[in-house]
Amino acid sequence: MHTTTAIRILVVDDHTLFRRGLSALLSRDAQLAVVGDAGDAGEAIRRAAQLQPDVVLLDNHLPGVNGVDAIASLREAAPLARILMLTVSEDERDLSAALRAGASGYLLKTIEGDALGDALRRAMRGESVVAAEMTGKLVAAYRQAAD
Repeated sequence: MHTTTAIRILVVDDHTLFRRGLSALLSRDAQLAVVGDAGDAGEAIRRAAQLQPDVVLLDNHLPGVNGVDAIASLREAAPLARILMLTVSEDERDLSAALRAGASGYLLKTIEGDALGDALRRAMRGESVVAAEMTGKLVAAYRQAAD
C-alpha cells in the first residue's frame, strides 16, 4: 500500500478566527496537516524554527513586521519551507515585493478551498503558484521593470 506524508503547514495571520477557520478547512484534506499557527511575524519565525513546516501560508498585513519583511527570517528559520503569501492585497507592488523576497507563491484570500489545496500540492512539487487574478499584474510589473 502506498502512503504519502501529509504536507505540513504553518498558518500565519493576525486574525484568530481566520486562522482557525482555515485550519479546519485544510484539515478536511488527508494530504494536508496544519501543524501550527501564529498571529505575528515574531511568533511565526519561532514556530517555523520549532516545527520545520513544509509550507508557510503567510498573510502580508501583520502587526509589527509585515509578511513580506518576515520572509527572509522565515527562510532562515525553516530553509526547506515553501512560503506562500495568502492575502487580500491585489497590489502589484506587494506581489513583486513578496516574490523578490523569496516567496514561492502569491494567493488571494478569495481562493476556494479545493484550489488552495491544489496550490499547496503544486508548491510542494516546486512550482510557483500565483493567483490567476494577479498574473496580468505580474507581467505588467515585469515589463515596467524592463523599461
